[in-house]
Amino acid sequence: MGLAPTFRTDGDTQAAALTAARDPLEIVTERILEWPVEVRAARVTPVLSPDDIHSRVAAHDLSQPHDLGTLVAEVVDLLERGGLHSAHPRYFGLFVPGVRRAGVIADALAALYNPQIAAWWHAPAANEIERHTLAYLSRRIGFMSSDVTAMFTTGGSEANLTGVLLALASTFPSYQRDGLVGLTGRPVLYASDQAHDSLVKIARTTGIGERAIRRVQSDARQRLDVDDLRRQIARDRAGGKVPFCVIGTAGTTATGAIDPLPVIADLCRAEGLWFHVDAAWGGLALLSDQLRPHVAGIERANSVTWDAHKTLPIPMGAGMFFCRAHPLVESFFSVDTGYVPKALAGRGDPYQHSIQWSRRFIGLKVFLTLAELGSEGIAAMIDHQAAMARLLRERLVESGWRVMNDTPLPLVCFTRDSLSRDATADLPRRVAAEGVAWISAIRLPGGECWLRACITNHQTDPSDIDALVSGLDHAARGFLIGP
Repeated sequence: MGLAPTFRTDGDTQAAALTAARDPLEIVTERILEWPVEVRAARVTPVLSPDDIHSRVAAHDLSQPHDLGTLVAEVVDLLERGGLHSAHPRYFGLFVPGVRRAGVIADALAALYNPQIAAWWHAPAANEIERHTLAYLSRRIGFMSSDVTAMFTTGGSEANLTGVLLALASTFPSYQRDGLVGLTGRPVLYASDQAHDSLVKIARTTGIGERAIRRVQSDARQRLDVDDLRRQIARDRAGGKVPFCVIGTAGTTATGAIDPLPVIADLCRAEGLWFHVDAAWGGLALLSDQLRPHVAGIERANSVTWDAHKTLPIPMGAGMFFCRAHPLVESFFSVDTGYVPKALAGRGDPYQHSIQWSRRFIGLKVFLTLAELGSEGIAAMIDHQAAMARLLRERLVESGWRVMNDTPLPLVCFTRDSLSRDATADLPRRVAAEGVAWISAIRLPGGECWLRACITNHQTDPSDIDALVSGLDHAARGFLIGP
């Protein structure tokens, strides 16, 4: 297969046409209809240089009025030619799926009607849509709707922070009022050395500090080693510290590993520890009957993080947090205000069980996407991504690459024995320079470097897989014959 697809080359002509005075809504409508098709023929990586982008943006004097149609046209051109296209079927990078029209329409409607979602009484229809959507997804986790508090968040970091805050409040009842000075001992939490680094920010934000994080060894499959977890808990207790939370990961960022959730759940119950599962990306398995068995045990967690914008083809961002202990959630986040009307009976206000107060109507794009496709349509989309990951593994092996991970999730880590660590780390840059695809490199705790390709787009097909492997082969040959 050739390396260079037919990229659109009429960028200057298009830019000139767009910058002519036009109705801004006409431009936006046109791009909503046409860009999802045109993106496949575009470069995955930017056309404009950083200097070009800077000069074009800086040319707009914000102290002066501008024609909105001209501005919208300019922004469209900047976004289409001055960015990495995560909605491209050959974007194999971070967890940013392509988007479907339902999600785009939902975000436009949320902006148009601009409901204030903080209080149920202020936006009854919007709140009911979110509650209905979260109840459905709670059941997919395995939580009973009557025994869970769920909320939309800005993303996984906020959801993980919420889980850690509640774990602290559960273990240290004085934490809610007295903060860290009222704790009876030094709190410590546990997560694998593959867990998301949002934990570092969370430890700083909550005040427990980075030294409160215990990084548990991972095994040969990059999963949390429960024996090491058990040893660390015992050592900390013997040293006078207070373990309070274990974070299991369902789909690590680097390799897609799924920690042994049932065994961790058993240990947490025996030790009296809060069990939080970070399924920000791996939560997609909950929507597929084929993949759901791989995350068994998640239903035993006290709380779960799950990002809809990493799972479904919707715009950023739509994080979600699910928690069993809803009396604790409401007591921890509730406040008594003199300027907000009281909640209606039986209709809890989101600001009373969330870090957030004023909030956008996040859940509409999740609702519309789920409702449009139905459970079978969503499952088929996710199963397709998993099938494309299996195909990628096969094509890589056929072409002389070595696959390094074995997750059932659609994420493939690989390397080539003939490449040095530095060459491996630089190879994504060479692939990106061709504009055909985008992948990333990961560095494991031991220093080993692998390449990483994640199938996040529901439109990725075998031709995209072949193009990626062809691009990888070409880039690898460049290291052997010189730059």
